[in-house]
Amino acid sequence: MQVSLSEKLLLTRKLPALVRAVGFFATLSMMFSATAMAQSQTSLLNFSGQEQVQGPTLTSDLLSAYIANRQVARLQNPALVQANALATGKLGFGVPAVTKPSLTKQMLQNYIANSYASTTTRVQNVSKQRSCLALAIYHEARGEPEAGQRAVATVILNRVNSARYPSSVCDVVYQNAQKLNRCQFSFACDGKPDDAGNGNRIVRESWVKANLVAQTAFARFQNGLSLGKLPPTTLYYHSLSVNPRWASSMQKVAQIGEHIFYSE
Repeated sequence: MQVSLSEKLLLTRKLPALVRAVGFFATLSMMFSATAMAQSQTSLLNFSGQEQVQGPTLTSDLLSAYIANRQVARLQNPALVQANALATGKLGFGVPAVTKPSLTKQMLQNYIANSYASTTTRVQNVSKQRSCLALAIYHEARGEPEAGQRAVATVILNRVNSARYPSSVCDVVYQNAQKLNRCQFSFACDGKPDDAGNGNRIVRESWVKANLVAQTAFARFQNGLSLGKLPPTTLYYHSLSVNPRWASSMQKVAQIGEHIFYSE
């Protein structure tokens, strides 16, 4: 069949439109195919229960299982087992078999009692610890430059981190406070009131400064940041006005203001 010249011209003019139409319908076809595939995958996910699943209600059984699993996971950690064995002098060539502990109601109650603290309680405890730190800075170093006050705060916080001392700021500051003139920080057992900030302008300003230093140091301590230039082993200091016997057995770290700081 022969095509006339006029028919060839007509086809040539219509060709771009035909191409666009074919492309349009091809795009629609791909879109419908993608939609169908997505719907198919969605139905498969729904069928397998992996989509639109609401979180389970927290029950005592669920919490018990969570605690038990955490304890077993820690006990079955080979590194922890070997570390514990090394610490007790029972390190062998193999990791001992671990039996799953049975969770009792008493264990659950102890876990909740020892681990839970309301936000209000935690905030109050932070405020208390920071206040103890500020009192120690004020009474021990209020006449010192800021670097000297930070150094005193560092010694206290280093002791909190040390297994040889209590684990809270207040307990470190008031350790042996019941023994007159035989405690760790003299102001805590000298028989005088520990009040601070009551007096003339200089006294009030010293109390404000001590609080600012305590706030900064305690925040860094909570976040695991470096407390300053003194190393973490710096646990002791004394003023230049005294020469305690224990100083000769320690390693001098620095002299800042009117205090000398030591580590073992």
